[in-house]
Amino acid sequence: MNKKTIAALLLACTAASSGYAEAAEQDNRPFYGFFLSNPGGYTNADETQYGFSRQTFANAGANELLYPLSDGIGLYAATAVDGIYYATPYLFESSMSMPTPRPMFSYNIYTGQVKEIGPWSDQSTDLKPSDMTYDRKNDRILAACFGSKEGAGIYELDRETGAMTLIRKNDNGGGVIAADAFGRVFTINHNGELIQIDMTKDNSSKVLYKLPYSYLSANQSLEFDLTNGKLYWASCTLENPRQDGGRGTYMVEITLPNIAPNTDYSAEMQGYDNREICEIGYSSRFLGMYIPHATGGFDAPGFATDTKSTSSVDGDFCTIEFRIPATTFGGAALASVDGYDIYRDGEKIHTEKKTMPAGESVKYEDKSIPAKGKEYRYDIICYSNTTGDGPKTPVFAYVGFDAPEAVGGATVKVSDDFLSTTVSWTAPAAGQHGGTFDPSMTTYDIVRLPDNVKVAENIKECTVNDNLRRLLRYSYKITAKNAYGESHTQTAEFVAGTPVAEFPVEENFENPAAMALKWTSVDNNKDGMTWIYGTTLGQSVFGDYEMTAEYIISPTSVDAYTKDADDWIISPPIKFEAGKKYSVTFEIRSLTPETLNVYVGPKNTVEGMSKINSFGLNEPQYTEDEEGRMLFQKYNTLLPDEIAGTTACVAVQLATPLSEQLYSYIQLGRILIDEGLAGVDAMEAYKNSFSILNGCLTVGGEFSKASIYSLNGMKVMDIRNASTSLNGMKGIYILVIDGKSHKIVVR
Repeated sequence: MNKKTIAALLLACTAASSGYAEAAEQDNRPFYGFFLSNPGGYTNADETQYGFSRQTFANAGANELLYPLSDGIGLYAATAVDGIYYATPYLFESSMSMPTPRPMFSYNIYTGQVKEIGPWSDQSTDLKPSDMTYDRKNDRILAACFGSKEGAGIYELDRETGAMTLIRKNDNGGGVIAADAFGRVFTINHNGELIQIDMTKDNSSKVLYKLPYSYLSANQSLEFDLTNGKLYWASCTLENPRQDGGRGTYMVEITLPNIAPNTDYSAEMQGYDNREICEIGYSSRFLGMYIPHATGGFDAPGFATDTKSTSSVDGDFCTIEFRIPATTFGGAALASVDGYDIYRDGEKIHTEKKTMPAGESVKYEDKSIPAKGKEYRYDIICYSNTTGDGPKTPVFAYVGFDAPEAVGGATVKVSDDFLSTTVSWTAPAAGQHGGTFDPSMTTYDIVRLPDNVKVAENIKECTVNDNLRRLLRYSYKITAKNAYGESHTQTAEFVAGTPVAEFPVEENFENPAAMALKWTSVDNNKDGMTWIYGTTLGQSVFGDYEMTAEYIISPTSVDAYTKDADDWIISPPIKFEAGKKYSVTFEIRSLTPETLNVYVGPKNTVEGMSKINSFGLNEPQYTEDEEGRMLFQKYNTLLPDEIAGTTACVAVQLATPLSEQLYSYIQLGRILIDEGLAGVDAMEAYKNSFSILNGCLTVGGEFSKASIYSLNGMKVMDIRNASTSLNGMKGIYILVIDGKSHKIVVR
């Protein structure tokens, strides 16, 4: 660190000055965060994606997606420590259940490396963090949390284990949190009041300043810029100067009075101010803001560029390469620097004191490595004798021989008869940490899951064949290994094995876990709204606890990404006997108009399916019995003759357009695939005889309810008398008498 920087820090610790630099009006510095949703989209991805992003103060709406999340994993909160994020994730499976906490993980914005750390919640409480910050002075991560059991409070997160510890109870209503360079902690409550929190006493806080915002809405974040000492709020509020009802997410810059580092703020002080400086997104949910900083200010040299680290061929040392920055930290043109410092894991290991032009290449060999076979963090700080130190530019180097990275392109091809598979992958070309790596030393183990059968061991090839007998949902774990470690990759799941050959093939959804072992559900439009199983929601609507497949949309569950339904349930592979006819029956009840399509195909995937029928359920679809219970209706479809003698799968697709009412509720209670006409209970003869003669249906004995249905399941007429005319109804129908179905032919 040069004399100019030391002088600036000493000045910052006096009562006369805060030591902070002034920001430029058009500031091209980056800041980072996490979009839980971003309907405006990204510069490099479509709007349906979400995850960690990069943007600049000068153009905050130009968001670059760095690391996307998927499969229902979201974040409650996150914060970064010198470019490494620590995040508290959850799993969101459906709008009908509460999110489930997932283990805390770290994400390195410079290398892209993600590491699972440990559970931040033991799942015995509904405690949730709403915002996090890094308290640099005390080297700790703080989280503002809420929850019914513990109540609101500030917790400290352990970066090594993920555990959260309550350090202060909090009653100020603040949903965001930020710590300045001197360890002072702040929040903003729902009234839009800026508050300093006394971290030494529970429920002790001080209102400092009323902002023209109130009623915090959706996700947001609060963070200090340690370069200029100002507070930045990625705000989303129901009441704001724009009166947009909480649609916009705006960056608000908050200026605090210029006071000494060891002094607390008060409402009586002069110098509070605020302004909106940029829009981050519209209808966006932005959290986990991180703002890199430079101790020398905005005119100090910027980040080093074109950084690279290389472990030597013999694994004994590493080489760090970079270029001298061509701009200041604030984004202005820079002609040269007066030198640079290199730190390894926080310890200075090299200083270069000489004038170096912008863009000059630098190469430094670190031959004093304390230990081989581990990763080190190098920080490059370029400086100017006039303006001071620039920001840390990190380079991560694994020094020594390395284990292979995970294999790429893992695929599973299932044979046409579903009895064998071919697993293929791409060999790793580098070490999993970027260290010294010899590809020729890599071998592979392949294990079939869930039965843990070892398919191959210590093979060199990047493909292997496997034979299956039991029909089950499988995947493969591929382990790439050498003498220095291993990495693992798991393939996508698939259903294969001996096809079902006994009829009827039936699924009544009474055991969702068992169903998932053979049947396949697909959210084909990937909007997060799809078939759900095993709920008790039908009791409040239909008056019973039938176990079904359900598709439910309500106005509160719809967001910008909800699409027209494209959600599938696909049967296991079925061996259809030659020379026979087959059909499928669906039992359905629905409160809303729905569109259902029936498909067949050679595989249990959406790809390759052919539509054979479509049902337009234009009215609520159910029948009521004498007790007012809402019963299922049957919909029948003959399968094509060509399916006989083949192995194939049958699928139902829900394809209902998203309605203006934003409401949908359908229950699929049973799928039955059988020989002949679906829905005919051939094994149970009706106790009373019936006959059809000269276009007249006669039913013998007593009956309480009888109806005639077309083959596609639509009701044709109710039978109210023992003798009923069927004139003009030539064809094949289904006669249902007191719940029992019979195939009839009217000639």
